[in-house]
Amino acid sequence: MSPPGMVRVRHFEFLCRAHHIEPTVERFRVFYQLIRNMGFYSFGSRGSAKKILLNPPKSFHDWKQKFFFIREEVIPIAMNFRASDVIEKEELAIPKKEDWYVKLTTTPNRVFGENVLVVAQMSEQWPQDSEEVPVLKFQDKG
Repeated sequence: MSPPGMVRVRHFEFLCRAHHIEPTVERFRVFYQLIRNMGFYSFGSRGSAKKILLNPPKSFHDWKQKFFFIREEVIPIAMNFRASDVIEKEELAIPKKEDWYVKLTTTPNRVFGENVLVVAQMSEQWPQDSEEVPVLKFQDKG
């Protein structure tokens, strides 16, 4: 998956967690559809759904130099790979009146500090099974 697609996944997860909504694949698919662009997979906005990501990044410089491929023979299970460049457009019903859909509003793309990720339960530095409650201080100087 390309970096712009990953931004959409993480942004969706962050919005859901901020509103105490379980982020699911089904809900994600209401807003985005799988696309293929220049040989890489990503997610494009679903035309009939509202936009939840304002100002997505236009490019990520030098990301392809860090990209790697995994040979099929090293994957221990049988996987189906997309053989066609054509991805059929899906028509999904948009749940415009459902509470979770209404709560997710257009939000700008931002880079957040680790403290915000801890509160959203998206930090890799804070154990998911921790019984401690994080405490954040406004304008803490250290």
